[in-house]
Amino acid sequence: MILVDERRLAYGIDPVLVRFGGGDPQAVLSPAAFLSRAGAMRVLRDGERRALVRRIAATREELAVPAHVRRSASFATRVLAAIDRDDDDAFGGLGGEYRTLLAFVNAVDAGTALRRLLSGALRPGSGQGEKDGETLAIDTLLLVDDGAFAWRRLAALGAFNLEPVELGPLATPALDLAAANGLFAFLRFAASESDADARAALRSKLAPIEPDDARMLLAIAGEGTNVLDVIESGSAGGGREFAHALRTVARAYRVPDAGATEVLAAAVATLGLDGATAAALERIARDFDAACILAPAWEAADAIDEFEAELAGCAQRPLEFPAPEPGRRAAPAVAREAQAPVTSRRAVFSASALNAFAECERKWFYRYVCAAVEDKGSSASFYGIAFHAALEEFHATHARFENGDPGTLGSFLDYCLVTSFDRHRTRFDAPVEFELQKRRARRTGKRYVSWLLERARKAPFEVVGCETATDVKLGDYSFIGYIDRLDRDDATGAVTVVDYKTGAIAKSAYEYLADVLALREFQLPFYYWARTAAGDTVTRLSLVPLKDALLDVEPIELTVVAQRPPANGRAKNATTAAISVIDLERARERMIAIAGRLATPTIAHYAVTDDPDNCRYCSYKDACRERPAVAGERFGR
Repeated sequence: MILVDERRLAYGIDPVLVRFGGGDPQAVLSPAAFLSRAGAMRVLRDGERRALVRRIAATREELAVPAHVRRSASFATRVLAAIDRDDDDAFGGLGGEYRTLLAFVNAVDAGTALRRLLSGALRPGSGQGEKDGETLAIDTLLLVDDGAFAWRRLAALGAFNLEPVELGPLATPALDLAAANGLFAFLRFAASESDADARAALRSKLAPIEPDDARMLLAIAGEGTNVLDVIESGSAGGGREFAHALRTVARAYRVPDAGATEVLAAAVATLGLDGATAAALERIARDFDAACILAPAWEAADAIDEFEAELAGCAQRPLEFPAPEPGRRAAPAVAREAQAPVTSRRAVFSASALNAFAECERKWFYRYVCAAVEDKGSSASFYGIAFHAALEEFHATHARFENGDPGTLGSFLDYCLVTSFDRHRTRFDAPVEFELQKRRARRTGKRYVSWLLERARKAPFEVVGCETATDVKLGDYSFIGYIDRLDRDDATGAVTVVDYKTGAIAKSAYEYLADVLALREFQLPFYYWARTAAGDTVTRLSLVPLKDALLDVEPIELTVVAQRPPANGRAKNATTAAISVIDLERARERMIAIAGRLATPTIAHYAVTDDPDNCRYCSYKDACRERPAVAGERFGR
């Protein structure tokens, strides 16, 4: 028989063998500590209990369970859970057999028990004996360890002709346990989707966000705000990637019949993990899934317990630093580094990121590569955050308006606005500023309801989506975003993409269309392709201004047409214009090209915009020495 230490097999380390003649060459008994304590079975640890169950199950070929499952740690865990519930009949009676063997070993002489155990006679009275004159090769460590008294008793009995073999200490692998714990934090969020687990994942080593940005997000959120809500407001560079990673792992976990192996693979692909640690976790996940054939429903906590139990013997991989050069006290002079390409760590892209790059490459570099800290926000940005949240709550209740009552709708939207602004009151610098912004929003809300009712009377529609997450692949690159509202026309079934604008907006459809055609604006084109990929027929792209409480709501709209309309047919002051699918395809190809450029290290210099207007509200203008000067500053700088 060949006994292989399980911990060595688990992580691809060369096994240490404990050999003796005869028996089943495929039998497995682990860990070695179980053998050393076989004469005192009352004090078995969890790992030893699992090892004993696996050894018993390996001999039970009549079980309707594949052999590799019967030998897995996950299967043994489930058998032990049944044993702890006193359910000895579960799993084909393995629980009862385990208790019988335990009592048998405790009741008989240690030498006889060990001889039966090692020869495969796991069931008392089986009639299976052992050959005289066997030679057993035992790891010397088992003979000198304090807990190895059973082996010394066995030697004293003369039951075997013991032959000590120097096999050396048991080596455990060095894995990145901190990274593994970070992955477990993402798995816990996948199961709970709670703010506490999101915060734990944000603090973990695997969070795809700079530590300074993570700390800033937690500081902004404080104790009473959901950290994902703060991320949705765009409060820190890298926050969107973190939120995307959380949702990717959660989606993989919610897929019907997905096993731990598939969820682990999705998490590793999204978060990254070194090869040795990923391979170890994959091996454990495979065993876990294999054991689940008897109990297919599983929880993230079960898998995490399995991971932690199996990694208990591993060491944290140390950081590697080059050895100091002998005799040298001072560091050598460092030559000036040559200018080299720089790439972002971003794995996914958004329309706003591409807009920033098209507007000013240097601005994109500061925000997405350097992750420079921006200002804490303004009353205008908080006004937009609160207004968006109120409209999401409003449309979750009211989706149709052709027969709506203005008074009822107006009162409910006013309630949504008041409660939403009250939730964000601490983000405004002063109480008077908060009150002014809330009053502006309430007045604008009345005009918004009037516009909804008028629009519905002309062409009935239904709101079919609010703050809809988009996750689409264009070319070889992943893009994410959130669509404020989706309307479906009753007559045609076509979809209108609606984007709320609480800040600056183009003065006409002609002006916005010019930016799209010049490949400087990608937000609505991106939404068009995202919903088209989802199976919708999108016929209209709409920007809804919600900034000025003194003006009626009058959207800037682009109607999607098959052929490009003549340029001389565009009215420059009109609020509607036509955009062709050809031009939308040009925008998509440009998005793919920019993403490809940003995803590969090909940019050694990020150029500064030549338009001073782009610098007016830029958070980095004071630190940008190459920014263009406006006309009034050219002689003063």
